[in-house]
Amino acid sequence: MTDVRVRFAPSPTGELHIGSVRTTLYNFLFARQNKGTLILRIEDTDQERLVPGAIDSVYDGLHWLGIRWEEGPREGGPFAPYVQSERLPLYREHAEALVAMDAAYPCFCTKERLAQMREEQQARKEITRYDRVCRRIAPAEARQRVDDGEPHTIRLKVPETGTIAYHDLVHDDVKWELKDVEDSILLKSDGFPTYHLAVVVDDHVMRISHVFRGDDWLPSLPKHLLIYQAFKWQVPEHAHFPNVLGPDHKKLSKRHGATAVREFRDQGYIPEAIVNFLALIGWAPGTEEEVFTMEQLIQKWRLDQVQKAGGVWDKERLDWFNGVHIRMLDDDDLAERLADFLPAGASRDVISSAVPLIKERIKTLADAREMLEFLFVDELEYPTELLLEKREPAKVRVVLERVARIVTDGPFTADRIKTALDAYAAEIGWKPKEVHMPVRIAVTGKRVGPPLFESMLLLGRERTLERLRDAIARLSDPVAA
Repeated sequence: MTDVRVRFAPSPTGELHIGSVRTTLYNFLFARQNKGTLILRIEDTDQERLVPGAIDSVYDGLHWLGIRWEEGPREGGPFAPYVQSERLPLYREHAEALVAMDAAYPCFCTKERLAQMREEQQARKEITRYDRVCRRIAPAEARQRVDDGEPHTIRLKVPETGTIAYHDLVHDDVKWELKDVEDSILLKSDGFPTYHLAVVVDDHVMRISHVFRGDDWLPSLPKHLLIYQAFKWQVPEHAHFPNVLGPDHKKLSKRHGATAVREFRDQGYIPEAIVNFLALIGWAPGTEEEVFTMEQLIQKWRLDQVQKAGGVWDKERLDWFNGVHIRMLDDDDLAERLADFLPAGASRDVISSAVPLIKERIKTLADAREMLEFLFVDELEYPTELLLEKREPAKVRVVLERVARIVTDGPFTADRIKTALDAYAAEIGWKPKEVHMPVRIAVTGKRVGPPLFESMLLLGRERTLERLRDAIARLSDPVAA
């Protein structure tokens, strides 16, 4: 094989998982570096676990992240169809060919018999695996039973002695004792293949040059190698990447929090940050560099720098990357993205004006929703005592009344209001921040937010005065105070 052809082959059994994205990203980077082809293939042979909308999740999630492919179910290509359930005759043909060459055999065991077998093995504290009963049926008898229509599967016929070895591009030389490899089912009784048969046949037919997948598939490799050997096919280069792990060093799953790409998108993460963060879970550039764009990753990522050990998912680190990449966006781009996280109908001019005030302060796009909420509500909700900061209501009321006069009189500019407030603070012996804080609470309803005086300008003179007057009224009410 001279042309680089790699594939992402998800099973549509749920939403696109962030761990799967990392493997897909590595495939994508390798393909782009080598002017190769990335293929999307849907492995839907486990019909009982299919989830409606899962394929849409793959398309939407990967496109959002900026990962593109050349061949797939919706794109077509020279080896269509790219959905395994549409390729069943191909798998049956190859399964029967393996039986004919004595590399596989029909198995007539019922589900009940297999369940009893496993129970007995567990009772004896043995490894639960097929006991090869049907392997001992004479080939002529087995053919007759198949011809008679007896329900059956087709199992791989693993040699009972010897070893099989392979050089993995991540794990180096690996070797298995064949006596420890199970005679797995290749073709189920309903005509659907299992992963072991379908993946090998499709990778060969689609001329896949490199198979990149998670290292939890490494134990399956000897079975796949035996199929390649039986057909005398060239084996693609294989690299089994370390899994993305949770903080407990177990494979990342829902128990660790969000795992679906959609969830991260809804939480206000941006694709540039997720791509950067995921690339570094399992790969190290060999330098102190941490922040990369997709184009930079295409240039710098190297297969031989992928680590054997699993990388740990660290949400705080993702938050940091997200903040960094948000600050790398130009203001117009950020304003466009923020629109989805702010109330419908929010003025684009107001959002654009707010961007420079919050860009350095937010870690996710969703942070802007809380930070700018005061701009998009008619009335603020906050406990009146927040205005006081341990001071008497009457004193704070006097301060706010003076601030209202400052806002009413003269130019409505940030510098002028700040200068006047700071001068007033010195006049009454307060620190500037002691005057600023009740004003901030009155105007925004929060102790923390964008710069105060610029926030007042965004709100406008009249709305700022309305809120100051509301706060004054609260402090004038003995019950509220």
